[in-house]
Amino acid sequence: MADPGMRARDGAELGRRMRAFLADEARGGDEIADLIGHLGQAGEVAIFGGMPRDIAWGGADAFGSDVDLVVDTAPGRLTELLRDGRAVRNRFGGYRIAGRRHSYDVWALPSTWAVRTGHVRATRLTDLVHTTFFDRDAVLYLCGCHRVHHGPRFAAWLGHGTVDINLEENPNPRGTALRALRILLEPGQAVGPRLADYLRRMATAPGRRLDADTVSRLTEAASLAGAPSRPVGPVAQRRCSPAEGRARARDWRVDPAGRRGGRGER
Repeated sequence: MADPGMRARDGAELGRRMRAFLADEARGGDEIADLIGHLGQAGEVAIFGGMPRDIAWGGADAFGSDVDLVVDTAPGRLTELLRDGRAVRNRFGGYRIAGRRHSYDVWALPSTWAVRTGHVRATRLTDLVHTTFFDRDAVLYLCGCHRVHHGPRFAAWLGHGTVDINLEENPNPRGTALRALRILLEPGQAVGPRLADYLRRMATAPGRRLDADTVSRLTEAASLAGAPSRPVGPVAQRRCSPAEGRARARDWRVDPAGRRGGRGER
């Protein structure tokens, strides 16, 4: 991700950034908007996880991964809508679509892993913020009303860069641990206490199927709870002070009308 100095001040600013990206043909935003329009025939659509997370942290230039889309519809309705297109079913119950500029993972809300397995009860798209393993992924952009919604710890991550667990249950513990290691190589990211404990348990769990080097890295990462990771590149990124982090978190809990709310709906 890009320089954390580009972090969005609040959900309203992130909403503006998302709208600008979707309107930018040079970035392939029109392709995303077209797919959202198609999916919108089945129900409300949200852009979830990586795209709003990266754009909140570093602006449009920070985003360069897949686009995750969730539709508030029945799985059968989504299957019917995508039947004649290029969608390929993935092993977790969603669909993979390769576009000209972006790749997409598309889900019906009831088919998302945490909802389908009963770990989270979801009656609307905003409940998705309770389904992510990492707290920094608990953010979505509601495409119809152009509003941002995020989990209770997303603002704290945006303020000081400490990554922690939102929902521990996940379908791929080994892959999740390896992803945690990759995250900690990003500038300005640190491991929180719950994630540190998880990494320790993964490093010592029977039948973990991890090589010795990975176990060593997990153990080292777990020992760095609350400390900034080593910077990537020639220049260290500046981490904001605890006071600045608290101020950023407060900004994210104030909506445009001046009301404070724990989950930060915008």
